[in-house]
Amino acid sequence: MLTAELQDITKDYFQPAIETATRVLDHISLAIAEDDTIAIMGPSGSGKTTLLNLLGTLDRPTSGKVFRDGISVEQMDEKKLAIVRNRFTGFIFQQHLLLPQLTVLENVLLPVLPVRDKLFKEEAGERALQLIERVGLKNFLYSYPARLSMGECQRAAVVRALINRPKLILADEPTGSLDARNAAMLADLLAELRDNYNYSLVIVTHDPEVARRMKIQYRLLNGKIQVNI
Repeated sequence: MLTAELQDITKDYFQPAIETATRVLDHISLAIAEDDTIAIMGPSGSGKTTLLNLLGTLDRPTSGKVFRDGISVEQMDEKKLAIVRNRFTGFIFQQHLLLPQLTVLENVLLPVLPVRDKLFKEEAGERALQLIERVGLKNFLYSYPARLSMGECQRAAVVRALINRPKLILADEPTGSLDARNAAMLADLLAELRDNYNYSLVIVTHDPEVARRMKIQYRLLNGKIQVNI
């Protein structure tokens, strides 16, 4: 079964100032299998973030269909969509977005708060400790983000994205604020953890070195997606 799929997607944004719509995505189809690691490259403004938002059910297409685990997003009510976003999707952004008033451990466990399953919460607590140690942040469990480097904050953000064992990780320029060494380490970490946590990974990046670490590379240009050669 596919983790996610876009079928003949278009996305238009209406611009009131000129009373017209701009087409950002133009009849795009994309299938994401359970073991895929995918890089999407393209110039700024080409619609890469829009594509991620559609996959993550944060936005709706102008036309076409979005599927998650074989179910059309159109058939999901808001409650189901909230579950898809929280339990089955992990988001990583260019800025780590850790809350400054919370410790690393507290930040990592934030996505677990809406979950009602007591056993799942207990397992998530154990998983948090294991993952934090795995990414080299064991000594920062109770530290606040201000004490961490940018690379360390991004590693904490990766753990937060994984804490609910999602089926799909969507990463929007996660290495954009890192130097080359830390960018390579983070890309390797995401690919490495995928082997243990069995998620599909879609990463938007401008960095060809990061893209080469993924199994599949696409380029988004003029609203169209194509295999990057």
